[in-house]
Amino acid sequence: MKFLMTLLMALMLATPTFAHGDDHEGGMVIDGVWARKTSRMVSAAVYLTIRNDSHQMDELVAAHTDAAENTMIHRSYEEGGMMRMDHVMSVPIKPGESFEFKPGGYHVMMIGLKAPLEKGEVFPLTLTFKKAGDVQVIVEVTGMMGPK
Repeated sequence: MKFLMTLLMALMLATPTFAHGDDHEGGMVIDGVWARKTSRMVSAAVYLTIRNDSHQMDELVAAHTDAAENTMIHRSYEEGGMMRMDHVMSVPIKPGESFEFKPGGYHVMMIGLKAPLEKGEVFPLTLTFKKAGDVQVIVEVTGMMGPK
């Protein structure tokens, strides 16, 4: 069953309209979606780049995946020599601009993973935008060093 699920997700990953947002998705283009493999960790971060190809401001307001109990938008930053992380209610993206979710910065935080993330696996993630609505993408699980 796990093989069939992985095969199905891989086929969806190969379908451009499913793997990336496009003009049919309200102008939000999503690329480079990945997460690091986990071992016994109960949380993980998803990284990606969002490009707003529409002519209007939009905001990422939520994210959801069945791979975790809870999914939130977070921002990591350094303050006083310590790394901190905050929950963020939304991320505004101006028309014609891109916003990168990357290690040490913004990310989609998955809390309460239902199973460890294994390198090579894929799973769906739904990003919810204020104007563009829901855009579903596929997250590729990489090694600890991220995508090559």
